[in-house]
Amino acid sequence: MTALVLPACISVLAIGVDYGHLTLERREMQVAADLTAIAVASDMAHAEAAALSHIENNRLNLLLKTPQGLKTPSGVVVPEAAIAGTTGRVTLEKGRYVANAALDADQRFQPGVAPSDAVRVTVEQPGTLFFASMFTTPPLMSAVGTAAMTKTAAFSIGSRLASLEGGLLNAILGKMLGTTLDLKAVDYRALATADLDLFQLTRGLASDLNLTAVTYDEILATDITVPQLLTAILRHGGLPSSTTTLVSKIRQSLPASGKRLSLARLIDLGNKGHLRIDAPAGLGVKVGVLDLLQSSAALANGAELVKVDTKLDLPGLGSVDLALAIGEPPVGTPLHRVGEPGQAVRTAQVRVALAIKIDGLADLLGIKISLPLYIEVAHAEAKLAGIQCHGGKPSNATVTIDTVPGVAEVSIGQVDAAALKNFGSSPRVTKAKLVESGLLTVEGLASVDVGSAQVRKLTFTPGDIAVGTTKNVSSSGLLTSLTQSLLANLEAEIRLPLLSLMTDKVVQAALAKTLGAVTPSIDALLERILAVAGVRIGEADVRVTQVDCANPVLVQ
Repeated sequence: MTALVLPACISVLAIGVDYGHLTLERREMQVAADLTAIAVASDMAHAEAAALSHIENNRLNLLLKTPQGLKTPSGVVVPEAAIAGTTGRVTLEKGRYVANAALDADQRFQPGVAPSDAVRVTVEQPGTLFFASMFTTPPLMSAVGTAAMTKTAAFSIGSRLASLEGGLLNAILGKMLGTTLDLKAVDYRALATADLDLFQLTRGLASDLNLTAVTYDEILATDITVPQLLTAILRHGGLPSSTTTLVSKIRQSLPASGKRLSLARLIDLGNKGHLRIDAPAGLGVKVGVLDLLQSSAALANGAELVKVDTKLDLPGLGSVDLALAIGEPPVGTPLHRVGEPGQAVRTAQVRVALAIKIDGLADLLGIKISLPLYIEVAHAEAKLAGIQCHGGKPSNATVTIDTVPGVAEVSIGQVDAAALKNFGSSPRVTKAKLVESGLLTVEGLASVDVGSAQVRKLTFTPGDIAVGTTKNVSSSGLLTSLTQSLLANLEAEIRLPLLSLMTDKVVQAALAKTLGAVTPSIDALLERILAVAGVRIGEADVRVTQVDCANPVLVQ
């Protein structure tokens, strides 16, 4: 019986030894795949070099598969015939990792998607058999490791309000806030250059509203009034005394109550927003006081038209009747964001109807001209294209932003004021009377598209990010030629009395001369109005204030 049973026992023991050793090798391969993935994820820009360096430093019996062939740890490409049968192969796949529990584990890694923030490493190596090799070949085993690096940046888009004079800004911003403002240009520049930390401000809002055990996102989603926001800025903004005085002056001029708004429409804190307010954010998000005030006022104003009658100190221009409509920020693309590559921020869509009175020249018998303009500006967009964390340190990070400036349609003509605030459809522009008197009548209609949807790339160096540098993308010369382009496309209908000594050609020349003389003033007026609304034709201002480079981790 012993003689019969002993061979079976030896066979079972041999199989157990082989299986146990294969299991140990499989674990070692998995460790190699996981650690190689972490090493590569920490330096995605030099993926092959990082993998080869890891293989060499850990003396692994592996070669890297590349488009040129199999590479040794020293970077030498070797032919397949010169490789030992026990040597393993490593394959790298770069892509993006989507941390979404609703997706199956095998769908969260998206190979080949740029910009890459994750890598999948596959290790294949023949197993070792001691006894079973007498009647079978060693199996080819494999292990897969996936690692991702979470890289986020705080970035925003807006307009340079500091370049404006105070009069027009007082009128428009005051209307949106429901008050009368009397600030000078130097005051607005002080507000524009003062920054707030959004995390600090949000925690302060929670304290003012007696909210506890809440997350940053829950606070931003809470409806507040503009006076409550300004009170939080005064208490928790950490602003210099001169800026605090200006904010306090605005706060005191506002009515006690007002329309409510949710800052979540303007600000997205990304993965940091899920944190409770008693947890450190580990990131600073900066926003200008004036930017936040202007965008909050526009959001609180809602679909209401901002109507302003004013006289500006611009050569040749008389009174200006203004109707301004600002659309709500697009859902999912706020003005300020903590985001990962691929996410974007956008300005709001803006519509402006102007009725400008222009002093007539002697060539036009001194008759005043009424010039109705309609401007519709699409949103500008800034998309986070990539973050390079050199050495894995956020202080050495470089950020690239793909920016598309806002394009516009500008027309000479009349529009229905009620249609301005309906952003679901475009208002119809009709022919308008430019000149109407007993001597002559001129009607006109013109339209021109301004700007380009071409993507412009902005690069922010560590120095730019440290000081919060604002970078501008613009299509040069757009505003300078805007009114000239309109006049060149003007379809004018001239009606003269029967006894008039003038001809159509004389009137056309006089009209062109009169409007041409005030072209710079009209362009300057359009630039000022749109900047108050947070947009510029063919331009976009972008800045990056912070970068977070988390250590790479294994993911499923």
